[in-house]
Amino acid sequence: MRILIALGGNALISEKAERTYEAQYKVANEAMAKLYDVLQNNEVVLTHGNGPQVGDILLRNEQPVDGIPSMPLHACGSMSQGLISEILIDAYGSLSRNGKQMISVFSRALVSSDDKAFHSPSKPIGRFYPKEEADYLAKKYGWSLKNTSNGTWRRVVPSPMPQKIMEEEAVKKLLDSGFIPISAGGGGTPVVKNGNRIEGVEAVIDKDLASSVLAHGIGCSNLVILTDVEGAYRNYGTHDSERIGKIKVSEVEELYRKGEFGSGSMGPKILASTEFIRGGGKLAVISSLNNAGKAVSGGSGTVIIPG
Repeated sequence: MRILIALGGNALISEKAERTYEAQYKVANEAMAKLYDVLQNNEVVLTHGNGPQVGDILLRNEQPVDGIPSMPLHACGSMSQGLISEILIDAYGSLSRNGKQMISVFSRALVSSDDKAFHSPSKPIGRFYPKEEADYLAKKYGWSLKNTSNGTWRRVVPSPMPQKIMEEEAVKKLLDSGFIPISAGGGGTPVVKNGNRIEGVEAVIDKDLASSVLAHGIGCSNLVILTDVEGAYRNYGTHDSERIGKIKVSEVEELYRKGEFGSGSMGPKILASTEFIRGGGKLAVISSLNNAGKAVSGGSGTVIIPG
């Protein structure tokens, strides 16, 4: 099978671990061990999130050394692609027993300059600021900042819909040649077309939506989104909470329209899954990393099918 596996943040950073390189490598090594047989027995492309890593890069970026300019947000996202790819490839390489070679593909996500997200930034990034500092940063850099529930302020940026992963043809060829490509890291570096130029923009791309677009573009039959929960739930967070097993895409779309999954972490995963199935995919699964082996064929988690 040709499968896209989207790794959530728990594949690199556990909640209890430090965010050092060594701690991330340890968690990645455990993730690769759980995925090893799946990677060897299928055509697999990996994608991954980058929230904690790009957040740390941004913090370092806010404290530039004299004479060394800070980098724009899209460049910081690109840096995180390289960092996380190194960790995943090294972790996989320590387990590889003459298996397939893993390789990183720097990826750009094409978005429309007319996307309405550019007029209403909503994705929080970076650290939390007291109001006085937030006002200063908004004035100095033109940032949009929003008040949080605990009275601090946080930068918000646009999160436009990805239209295409620019490097999808390269990913196809690598899969055909027996490699395990890593692509669309952190959703890919957001870019727009400006005449004959392709230019980076100040935005972030949802990793799951980018994964769905890439999976469709390279002809995957299955999309598997691995996270830190066993699947999607009805009435999540209440005593009536119930995990959703196998479900038709039309049924899960109805739940999505009713606001069952909110706009947080699970909402984009459901949207990505339904978009993939509507685009011709056979199976979309949301499951935990611990059950990755079963998830790739729909044996665990929330399994979305055509119909």
